[in-house]
Amino acid sequence: FTDTAMGDFDEGLCGCFSDIGSCCLAIFCAPYLVATTKAKLDERECFCCDCCCAQPSTVYFTRGQIRSKYGLEMSSCADAICTVLCFECVMCQNWREVDGRS
Repeated sequence: FTDTAMGDFDEGLCGCFSDIGSCCLAIFCAPYLVATTKAKLDERECFCCDCCCAQPSTVYFTRGQIRSKYGLEMSSCADAICTVLCFECVMCQNWREVDGRS
């Protein structure tokens, strides 16, 4: 998958090595990264229950919310494929996008 397939994201799908911290979180503590990304996107604090409720589907729906909030081109099919095939990379990209825009 190329970055152009991801629409208008500022951060590339395979750019996780520019932020080794989020890469490590995606591999070793995925629920925490998913929960903190969602909480930051919602402009609220992250709570313990956020980590407990973090599921793979949360990553996909958070991606749609990122596109909606920042006025990015919607791409549900590409988002679904990327989330299934490149789960850790998508988690990192979501985090970098939200962190970079906030």
